[in-house]
Amino acid sequence: MTSIESQFVKKNVPRLLRRYEISYCKEDDCVEYFVTNKSTHEQISYALIFSLNRHSKEIHVSKFCPRLHKEERSKYLSAACFYLLIHHFGNIFHLSKGHSIGLETRRATYDAFFGQLKDFDLKNKGLRWEKNVSVLGEYPPIDVDTSMIQKETMGNEEVPFQV
Repeated sequence: MTSIESQFVKKNVPRLLRRYEISYCKEDDCVEYFVTNKSTHEQISYALIFSLNRHSKEIHVSKFCPRLHKEERSKYLSAACFYLLIHHFGNIFHLSKGHSIGLETRRATYDAFFGQLKDFDLKNKGLRWEKNVSVLGEYPPIDVDTSMIQKETMGNEEVPFQV
């Protein structure tokens, strides 16, 4: 893996991590992430769920609702969060070149958010159903420190997924 980091990442990931803790729980090929405010210990995120389709070699972003946009001085923090989570997920499963990132979202969300993520080549592949579009891009396997993302445990057992 290469170790290329953009100026955006160097500036905004530390901003994110000064204010929030990120944890996860894993079940088979699915990982749910949690973003928690460090000072209030309040969980900010609503649903951050990624899964691995081993057959198609795709990271499927099932849900991405970090809700950071509702926080004060949060510009770019959702993008920094997405960057960290994608690379953490890739690290968990030891993913390499040849994997892709896929998701479905509203066209407006793609235009305002996913299409603006310069560290990923996420393209609108067209209308999926209703107002949603299919988005696909290549997973860029780079060496990113994600050790600050802690595994959620309850005693010796993993925390079950929230519904």
